[in-house]
Amino acid sequence: MSKAQSISINTIIIAAIALAVLVVLFAIFTGRLGGFTKGVQETDTCAQKCASLNLPNPADLTQFECQQKNSGTFIAGKFSDSPTNGCCCSK
Repeated sequence: MSKAQSISINTIIIAAIALAVLVVLFAIFTGRLGGFTKGVQETDTCAQKCASLNLPNPADLTQFECQQKNSGTFIAGKFSDSPTNGCCCSK
């Protein structure tokens, strides 16, 4: 009787991971990943963040102003519709 030779499961998993890493590296070095991140940044708005939290009236306030004047929720980040670093959603 002869033994059948086959590729082990470990070899297949390692090959799949290596292929995924190569695809990501190819995307990074060819500049194709920039289009994806630009698209994500353009859709990230203060109004959308406030709406997702069910909070109306987004305002362009600093974190201190948001806590003192508005008693709102401050969301840190850079948004396309807010010139400051973050936005404030009123309660």
